[in-house]
Amino acid sequence: MKDEAIESIFAALTISFSDDLEHRNVILRRFAEIFNICDRLEEFYEKCQKYQTYSLQIRPHSGTIINNQSIQVYIIEPEYCRGQSLNPNGVTKIEIGPTTNVSLRFGLSKEETRKGIGRSASLLKKVMRSDSKKNMEILQIGQLPLGSAIKKSVNLMNNKAFTGEFKLMRIDHRNLVRMLDFDEFLETARVVHEWQSEQIDGSVYDGKLDNTSFSMFYSIAFFFEIPSFVLKVCEMTCFLVWDDTETNLDERALTEVCIQMTACENDVDTGNPLMQPSLVYLNECTREAIIEFMDSIRDEPIFPPVSYHRLKPINDRLKLIADICVLSIWDRFAAISSPTECLFERFLEFLVNRSKQWVERVEKMAFGDVCSCLQNLCNQMCSESPSYQIFFQQFGIGYISTTFRAIDEQISRILENVLGEQLAKLDSRNPEKLEHFTKTTMRMFMNVRNLTELAKNFKISDLKLYEFEVWFKETIVFWAYSWREVTQKMVERTISLDEDGDSVKYGARRPLPAGLYSFLCIQKGISDDLCRLEFTLPQNLVTSSISVVNILCQNINAYAKKLFGEAMRSHEEMASRMVRATNGIEQAMSFVEEGYERFAQIGRVQQFVDEKDFAAVQTTASRLLKLTRETCEQQISVLLSHYSQLKKEIVVKIAKNLTSDSRDSSSTLKPYMREISSNEKIDSILDCCYGLIDDVRCLLLPNCFKIATRHFAAILEREIRKNVKQNQIVEYYSNLYITLKLIYEMLEIEDEKDIELLSNLHLNSFSTFDLILSYYDTLCDKIARTKFFDAPTVDVNISYSKIENNETILIQIKLVKMSPLEWIDVLSERVDLFVRLELLPKMLFPSNKFEAPTTNPVPQSTRPQWKQLFEIRVPLEQYFTRGACLAISVFDHERKIDRLIGRGYIGLHSVPPSCDENRNDAIRVPLLPNDYSDHKNMFYQLIKNRASHDANAREFIETRQKRHLRIGDIPRYIRRNRSRVATIQ
Repeated sequence: MKDEAIESIFAALTISFSDDLEHRNVILRRFAEIFNICDRLEEFYEKCQKYQTYSLQIRPHSGTIINNQSIQVYIIEPEYCRGQSLNPNGVTKIEIGPTTNVSLRFGLSKEETRKGIGRSASLLKKVMRSDSKKNMEILQIGQLPLGSAIKKSVNLMNNKAFTGEFKLMRIDHRNLVRMLDFDEFLETARVVHEWQSEQIDGSVYDGKLDNTSFSMFYSIAFFFEIPSFVLKVCEMTCFLVWDDTETNLDERALTEVCIQMTACENDVDTGNPLMQPSLVYLNECTREAIIEFMDSIRDEPIFPPVSYHRLKPINDRLKLIADICVLSIWDRFAAISSPTECLFERFLEFLVNRSKQWVERVEKMAFGDVCSCLQNLCNQMCSESPSYQIFFQQFGIGYISTTFRAIDEQISRILENVLGEQLAKLDSRNPEKLEHFTKTTMRMFMNVRNLTELAKNFKISDLKLYEFEVWFKETIVFWAYSWREVTQKMVERTISLDEDGDSVKYGARRPLPAGLYSFLCIQKGISDDLCRLEFTLPQNLVTSSISVVNILCQNINAYAKKLFGEAMRSHEEMASRMVRATNGIEQAMSFVEEGYERFAQIGRVQQFVDEKDFAAVQTTASRLLKLTRETCEQQISVLLSHYSQLKKEIVVKIAKNLTSDSRDSSSTLKPYMREISSNEKIDSILDCCYGLIDDVRCLLLPNCFKIATRHFAAILEREIRKNVKQNQIVEYYSNLYITLKLIYEMLEIEDEKDIELLSNLHLNSFSTFDLILSYYDTLCDKIARTKFFDAPTVDVNISYSKIENNETILIQIKLVKMSPLEWIDVLSERVDLFVRLELLPKMLFPSNKFEAPTTNPVPQSTRPQWKQLFEIRVPLEQYFTRGACLAISVFDHERKIDRLIGRGYIGLHSVPPSCDENRNDAIRVPLLPNDYSDHKNMFYQLIKNRASHDANAREFIETRQKRHLRIGDIPRYIRRNRSRVATIQ
């Protein structure tokens, strides 16, 4: 340190401890010892005397002038002497100099003594001679108290004295002391602490000064007005650059200084000239500390993250630097760069370099090692990265984003290349190699996906890793192939038709094959693999979704085929094995059908795929499931067909009881038997059916039960056809029909019924009267729906109205005209056409109660016009009977028998009501042969078959056949003259 600085500090200490000379001497000796100036101590004493002088203030009391003489004071110093007159009316100030080794003598003088310093020997001798005078008092300055006024009486010559106040004052010339700059004070702090560290007994310096050094150091800071913050900065910087070669510095010393520095930073005067250089130097020292710290951790495993335990010692060592960086004082001095920038840059560079070093190591690895390394990276990033993220976040660095951006491009290239190489070398015909390839690449896919999800959570944009699904487009096909191969092998090991006691697992308490639960777990496992992949690329989603559905269906087919083969083998428990096989196939199929949208992630496909591709996926999946369902149901149907044959004996008994009648009972036992009513017979048959059906329902799943009931129904229908009696009474067929319908309901059969059998039984259960009504009803409907272009017609106005308290219907028929009959030759034969109106059937409208009104014949006309109005009264109930109709018959009047030209039919239910204006439009009724469509009408055929044992049926048939004989030559006549007939639209 320069002498000027030492002199300034020496002066400061001298002035600061002037009140306690003994303590001052101790301080100065310590200072000399610290700065190694003990041999120059007197030199600096002399140099610093100018910075501290004394003055004496004398205030005489009244009456200080004695006989017009003034009081003269003589100041006697070691090297010179001077005199000065006292001011009798005020304060006399006498400058003493830097030492108090001065004496004063007082005397009387007539003349004012000249002020100034007298160095002549005559004055000194004069004063000394006056000393020999006994009455003259000598006053020692050093005996006066400093800074306090005392009252003292001084003896003068000739027994005279004066009284006055004496006050000795010390004058510190602080303004003359040169101020220390920051570097000099910093050097002072460094030297003091280094000297103090040399005095300790141990090898670790705690940063604390002893009392003397502390008093000296802080007195210097106080004298030169060093801010507390600057003082702590100096200590902090000294400790930051501490040389540990000789004495180690205790870390707690830095912590304590940092705490003290933080505590006083809010009271800083930013205008102080020492603030800026102190902060600049603190910044430099902190940067050096940061660089040194980063060098010490350059081998730390920062990436991939290891454990938060590795961060704890780093964080502890970094706490001091971090505390310095976060001081608010940096914000108040914007021109000075904060060490935070250096810390940020160094940590960022360190993190990026460590990340790139990791990628470089990965690039040199084999494929298996790359997969393992990627697995470790994924696990560590997901589990350990939060603590690293928090650690680096305090420096403004995003750990996740920085590391991902550092490795993104290179790791993407590496993974894509190694995947392509493995795909090129893959031997897909080797199942073991294919399975190994699938496992490793799927694990790689999920690891990369997990890493990208982590990056997305931290909103890192524009990473090449986000395109990773494109790398796997060609591998998904091999994954699906491997899934199929592996699962089919597993399916083979799950085949067993033993009883499964855990059928409750599937929500159906039915006999199920052992191994079904394992098979369903295999199916679910494929879905779980797909769900874990979480594809987002449309092409991958479409391929994987369809592949999974296809694999599920193939597994079901393999499982069903194996169960079918096992069940069809001869076995003592063949029936129960068939039941378990059918239930197993159905349960496996239902499991996939109910959950295929979840298994194949159809919802995810809809989210990421356009509508066209989504529709294609749904269509393909539905088609695969439908084909699989059809195949499975065919196998189930075959199994249940054999199963139903095992129960055929019961069904045959039911059919025989169902088709039997009272005459089937034994004639020997008949007198002893009670006659069984129809209801009792039906109840007995239904009870037997219910027992069989309930047993089957308890064994089979619902869909299998439906298939089984169809087979039972088919057997029952065949047996009924074989055993049904012919030409029985209506009640026989009615009971048979009703019972069969109830059995169908028990069997829950809707679409697979034998409609022909039911229809025949139903029709045979009709009464003859109902059959005749149905015959006319179908005849009227068919005529109304058919267009006849070559038949003659009659135009009729017809309507009805209610009369007699709405209990009777009045039918009004107005015959208008008939279409031309050009095939009749009026020149060669007699033609007299007339019309007869009849209500049919006669069983409903007997001739004795309902007349058949007839028009007048129109002679020799092929275009007759009658224009006659007829009214027919019909009871309300009979009028609205379905099948009741009005027959309009046109005859040619002959001498012996009237010839029928044609007959038209109008259903009474189709007759319109009368209008208010009574203007109903004319209806054109075609005239048809009497046997029109009889051979095609099933009701007519039933009536004809019943004619052998039913009088009403026989009468109906005979009546129509007689009429047919009457007019049998009419069709031949029409065909012969057809070339002369015009087509009537």
